[in-house]
Amino acid sequence: MINKKYEFYISSFLMTLFMSFVISRVLVFVNLGFIKDFFLIWLNSWGKAWLIAFPSVLLIIPFVRKLMIKIIVQD
Repeated sequence: MINKKYEFYISSFLMTLFMSFVISRVLVFVNLGFIKDFFLIWLNSWGKAWLIAFPSVLLIIPFVRKLMIKIIVQD
C-alpha cells in the first residue's frame, strides 16, 4: 500500500480525476450535444481538463486551508 504521507497527493489526484471526468462530459454534451465522435471529443477534453485541474488543486489547496482556518470558529 501507499504511505499515508502521500495522502494529499493521492486525494488531489483522485478528486481532480473524477471532477474533471464529470464536468468535461457535461460541458461537451451541453455545447455539442450527443454528436458523432462524442466520446473521442469528450476524452480529449477530459485529458486537457485534468492536466489543468491537478496542478491547480496542488497550488490552491494550501491557500484554501489557510482561509478556512480564518473562517471557521474554533471551539
